[in-house]
Amino acid sequence: MKIAAILCLGLGIPALLIAGSIRGGAAPAEPAVIQAPRQQAPPPMKPPGQDSPKGQTQISVSVDLVNLQALVTDKKDNIITGLKAGNFTLYEDNVKQEITNFTPVEAGMTVVMLVEFSKMVQWFIEDVWNAIFGFADSLRRGDWVAVIGYDMRPTILTDFTQNRAELMDALMRFNTPAFSESNLCDALIFTLDRVEEIEGKVAVLLVSTGMDTFSKHLYDEALAKCKSSNASIYAIGIGQSVRLRYNLDDISLLMADNRLRSVAEFTGGEAFFPRFTSEFPSIFKNISAMLRNQYSLAYVSTNTKKDGKFRKVRLEARADLNGDGKLDDLKVKTRSGYIAREK
Repeated sequence: MKIAAILCLGLGIPALLIAGSIRGGAAPAEPAVIQAPRQQAPPPMKPPGQDSPKGQTQISVSVDLVNLQALVTDKKDNIITGLKAGNFTLYEDNVKQEITNFTPVEAGMTVVMLVEFSKMVQWFIEDVWNAIFGFADSLRRGDWVAVIGYDMRPTILTDFTQNRAELMDALMRFNTPAFSESNLCDALIFTLDRVEEIEGKVAVLLVSTGMDTFSKHLYDEALAKCKSSNASIYAIGIGQSVRLRYNLDDISLLMADNRLRSVAEFTGGEAFFPRFTSEFPSIFKNISAMLRNQYSLAYVSTNTKKDGKFRKVRLEARADLNGDGKLDDLKVKTRSGYIAREK
């Protein structure tokens, strides 16, 4: 592909892990190469044990009850906590809805790390390592995390675990890419299918170039899946340093960035495009803060039609932050809507 030739301008530049850029130790040493099973699909991802994240229907399953996770910030992007249900106003397709359930959440995270690991990334492998090990260092006791690597097809490297040793063993398998293909759309659908029954807040940390070589599923199918999923996607676009170094501005690269922005926007997440190693710690800090300080809301839709159509959701928040007796308009980040279940 043309894009592969462009990215390989980095040929001859060793992909060295910058010492100290990954807190907690040296670079991975000789772990197994990721190779997806050739005859059978990876096993279903299930939260193990009685204390694992419990199942619950996601927002697209029924139009009767719609669940939302929302992050509220002021105009300076400071996260606002301590709000009540009365501070929020909710609309579906511009029709006001009544909030029936409301919980100010400050809790642990349930995260799937979905990591591209094809030969597409071999010239900036340090970006991958900085992303996955740096995010692992941001996790706290009680957080659940699973790891999926993808190239030609996605492979579950570890199911949901709170065991740090298991997590590190999985991450250390990201060593030498095996295949040239990067099928992002297939990997997204595969992952979102497996988090449908996770209760409460669930996020996908997508570490990817945004490129898609020949997925079986179309991009529109992946976007539709994002719209119907209960998971928020936080994307980290890797390879930006190489693009900056060689002044690459190919249309394929711009489209790749747009894919990452779109899947994040539709799910109420955010996309980041770090160009320097020093940017990674602040990105992980931001993602952690956003996931740990969301509000959980639910409402019964006044639209009882089960027509399979996309319903736009708009959530507004106002509060008197400075005690002057005037309500301030706040910024709310949540998913843009959901797909109603068909009969």
